[in-house]
Amino acid sequence: MTKFPIPIYLNQKYVFDILAMLEDGFSHFQTLKTVSSTSIETALKSQGEVGLNNVFAFLGIKMSGEAGKNNKDGNEVASETKKIHTPNSLFGKLISLLEEKNLCKKENILQSNTGDFILFKATLRKNPAIDALESHLALFKLIQEFQENNHSNKTNKSKEQSDSKLINQFEILVKQLKLEGSLDLVGDNKGKEEFKVVLTIDRDYLNDPSLSDIVDGDFYVLGKTIRVITSADEEINLLRKTSLGNFSPPMLEKFFSGFRNLAQHGLKDVEINTTIAGPVLQVIPISIYA
Repeated sequence: MTKFPIPIYLNQKYVFDILAMLEDGFSHFQTLKTVSSTSIETALKSQGEVGLNNVFAFLGIKMSGEAGKNNKDGNEVASETKKIHTPNSLFGKLISLLEEKNLCKKENILQSNTGDFILFKATLRKNPAIDALESHLALFKLIQEFQENNHSNKTNKSKEQSDSKLINQFEILVKQLKLEGSLDLVGDNKGKEEFKVVLTIDRDYLNDPSLSDIVDGDFYVLGKTIRVITSADEEINLLRKTSLGNFSPPMLEKFFSGFRNLAQHGLKDVEINTTIAGPVLQVIPISIYA
């Protein structure tokens, strides 16, 4: 785990709540008071003990010598500062507390239970269903831009109408997936264990809503397990929180079949993966960081 985490996703609400529970509440500010002393002293063969108005008095230092005259003038200055944390520094404190209390599972993660804190490193990418549709939609729009001035015959006009219809279908589907469902990231664990992960994140806590920082990068993930699938016969549906999640597999196959016949429009067919088979963990992330 990196010593100084830089989150690209940090759910601050979870961090504050968990810290408050671990520490039985915490102060909003910590006040630090610093006291210093300055003195002007003239001594002639003096004998004495360091006074309380000297900052070194607590060390119990004594000075001895012959009897003599001692004049001392001291000035004491007190200053107060308020110590505060940033969300990221509180997150660093949370990681330290979880490790100190042995509450975070870093090994045998596939054996974790629902509600366990887990920490792992993974290569992350966008929801493949949305990513495939978005990338083809952008490419298709670009191609149409280059062809829009070619109106030489009825065949071209008919093709343009067909292309426009397909673009409209793309846009409706992408909008449906992004608005109705939570934002999912998928990834592969980089440790000794081989498993995939599905992270359900809140867009409000992303540093970059476009996810350009996350795509194909390796990141640490601290989160809580909500589902563990160890069998390859079971899977997580990436459309589970959309209206499409209620469709049966044959119906979904029919629904997406139109996007697998794009050669006539000058594009490669889209392979839309809507499920992630086991072994796979479904995780609510607290933070994704480097």
